[in-house]
Amino acid sequence: MSVSNFPNIRQVHSTICWAACIEMVARFIHGQSDFDHIPGSEMPLQRRILKEYYTIEGSLDANLAMLTSFCEIGDGYPSLRPEKKYYQEILKKVFGINAKQRFQANIPSFASLRRYTDAGKPVVLGMKYPGIVNGNHAVVVTHCQISEGVKLIRVVDPFASQQRTDICTTGPGKIAYLDYNSLYNRNEQEPALVSVTTNFLKLAVTLQAMMPLDDAGLEPWDMQNTGGIEDIRNLVMGFFLDESIFRVRLEDLKVREAVITSHYQTLTAFLNNGQAEELKLLKVLAGKKESLEIMISEKPATDKSAAVFEFVGIRESYFTDENVASVKLKFGGHGTGRHVNHFEPNYTLLHLQPGDLTFMVFRQGEENCYVSLSNLPTIGVHYKEPYTFEELQNIILKAFPKYIEYESKTK
Repeated sequence: MSVSNFPNIRQVHSTICWAACIEMVARFIHGQSDFDHIPGSEMPLQRRILKEYYTIEGSLDANLAMLTSFCEIGDGYPSLRPEKKYYQEILKKVFGINAKQRFQANIPSFASLRRYTDAGKPVVLGMKYPGIVNGNHAVVVTHCQISEGVKLIRVVDPFASQQRTDICTTGPGKIAYLDYNSLYNRNEQEPALVSVTTNFLKLAVTLQAMMPLDDAGLEPWDMQNTGGIEDIRNLVMGFFLDESIFRVRLEDLKVREAVITSHYQTLTAFLNNGQAEELKLLKVLAGKKESLEIMISEKPATDKSAAVFEFVGIRESYFTDENVASVKLKFGGHGTGRHVNHFEPNYTLLHLQPGDLTFMVFRQGEENCYVSLSNLPTIGVHYKEPYTFEELQNIILKAFPKYIEYESKTK
């Protein structure tokens, strides 16, 4: 069983995933007919949630201008500080929903998560997440299952590339199935504090018994999910045998042979040529306009051992490569006539956060050409247009000054 009819809503700004998760839970608990009577529900809900956050912090007057321009591209919106129960407070004050929020060193046990989702109850997790580099990321767990010997958790992920000009336009985030073991390792190896929020109940029915959150006793891992790329490809194909994952039929899938290297950086790290987090992506085509991405981490080869690859998860793709079969590549201001090659990738992917800027990166000599997969014309970024490093540098410094200033002060 799983949490059924759970809303899928993307975050409006790249640092307020937590607000999108609160909105999804509120819409799930109340239902649309009840939800329409909640005060302030006519405005963008993530803005209403953010207003309550500023009220709690005592900084509402100082941030009224940001709330007024909420539907414009901007930066400086807050991510949540750890060890303060914002989910619990905002859900109660704005939506009349009681919730239980706690903090712990790692994600709950798989058995604990499964007990909740099997009972039709979602769980909000704030944690270290693959592909998110500037702090923790919030998602909602709606289903747990064991497939091909792998513990998988299905999450509704509000993070999505901004392929739109009106950023307040409603739209879905991404659905992902993550390897529980890999996620547990990630949060164990990196310093993090996991936020766990559950037991969502309307105030009128708070006398109902709450399900205890028992995180003790992490069960032994079923398999390590490591090996070669072909092993991972075969593993993932087995997930689709029962058609429960993404509801895609096995015969409709086309798994690419080529692996694409994808880098994730903060804007500041990009400007300073800093180190990027790396994931390998294996494309799975489910139709002309639909695609999935298998996420793979790599332990590089050494003198004594070959490279080892680990399955991280599979998610709905951030872009469909059918739409970028050709691009205009310019090096030194001159066209090259080069084309995209998806079968033997002649590019890498770059994801810059915050801002959700995504690029295909081509290299010629010492120069990089950044072809945008985002469409944010208000800040000068256009879909499939090429940019030099200097051009992106100017755009970032102009569009995200508050973020750059914040990063500089916290080094």
